[in-house]
Formats: sequence, structure tokens, C-alpha cells
Amino acid sequence: MRSRRLGQHFLNSTRLAERIARTAGVENELVVEIGPGKGILTRQLARIASKVVAVEIDSRLAASLRALRIPRVDVLNLDFLKVDLRNFDHPVIVGNIPYGITSAITEKLILSKKYLKQALLTLQKEYGSKMTAALGHPQYGYTSICVNYHFDIYRHFVVSARYFSPKPKVSSVVVTLRPKEGVYDERDELGFFEFVAGVFRYRRKSLKNAISNYLGWYPQEMDSTLLAKRPQDLRIEDYYRIYTMVSGER
Repeated sequence: MRSRRLGQHFLNSTRLAERIARTAGVENELVVEIGPGKGILTRQLARIASKVVAVEIDSRLAASLRALRIPRVDVLNLDFLKVDLRNFDHPVIVGNIPYGITSAITEKLILSKKYLKQALLTLQKEYGSKMTAALGHPQYGYTSICVNYHFDIYRHFVVSARYFSPKPKVSSVVVTLRPKEGVYDERDELGFFEFVAGVFRYRRKSLKNAISNYLGWYPQEMDSTLLAKRPQDLRIEDYYRIYTMVSGER
């Protein structure tokens, strides 16, 4: 996570950093670390990885990290969101993610999933709950559907706020994202997820009203039982079937 000026909360526990590094499964792997900060996790990753590319946007932190001369660590003073992951050989992404840009980083990993091996992220517990929520869970929603479409997700352990300095107001959770192939037509993924996001804007309405509010109409051939449900009651297969209907009638 980034400095206070950039919204970062630094890890303050070497033991926790060791645990995260072990959980990441980076033995003899190339690692791209997001926001290494003061390098407490970087040191632990470098002990077992073949190489660590530490991407730090803060120029002062990047300079301090370079000065440590940690073996097998290259420091890039760049914004991770602007890093082209095609320049690396299927790295493992590891990072304590700044709360304010979690969605942006998730989107980048989705767009770059074919170029990475996996990602281990420490992120705000609430966002992690949205990622891992199953159908019927109160946190189940657009994030759950989108992330699970692209990745197999593994929830590891919760990290108390006391393990960060300055101390955040919320706990964090460590998750692994492993890319998977989409089971639907990838040529129209953008349109499909725009549709899902549009319907979820009206998550408290019935599906019939949610689709009508988003599109201005709804497919007449849809099952009435399905139309009576709410957006959070549908599986990704349901959404794809509906999207196939509406995209064919536009």
C-alpha cells in the first residue's frame, strides 16, 4: 500500500510479510510487486523468488528501496496501472492494494490475465468479500460475477488493521486470483459486462424493471419466474442467457 500522501498503509510485521510471501507461492518465480513501500514484503519475496520487480509510484520510496540494494530486486518508479504486463514472462503479481484504486487494479488484472500466472492481493476485507461472495450472499453482486468469470478465487486469511502503519479503519483479507478461460464468447465480453453492470444499477428492483430501466424494454419471451427475481438472485449463466436474448433483438 502507498504512503499516507498516496493512501498507503505500510505493513509493520515481518512475520506477516513472511506468511504472505509463503502463501503467494513464488518459489523460483518472477514476481511483480505492486506498491512495495518500505520493502518489508519485498525482502521476504526476494528470499524465495527468482526475481522481484518492485513497482513503486512514489519517487522517494522508490529511491529508498533502491538504496537498500536487496538482492534480486529491481525497482521501477512507475504507476502499476501503466505497466505493460506483456513485458514480463507470466509473473506472479503480489501487492498490498491501496483501497482507493482496488477496482482499477482489478480491472487491469482482468485485462492482462493472459499475461500473468496468478495474483496474490491483500485488500480491504469488504472488497474481498464482494469478490468471493456466492449467490445468495448479501455481498454478491457485479464484482462477484465479473471477478469469478475471469479468475478462480481463493480466500486465505484476514489481516487485522494493527499490522499496518498508519493503522487503517478496517481489516484486510489476502486472496489469490488464478486466471481461467471464459466459458462464453470472449468476443463480446465488454458488451456482456456492460449489460450486467447496467442491470445491477437497479439491484433493488425486480429483474423485469431493472432491465426495462436500463434498456428501455425487456425480452417478452423471458420466463416470468426469472423476471420476478432481483438482479442479485441470478447466476452468471442466467445473465449470459438474457444477454444473448437482448443482444439479438437490438
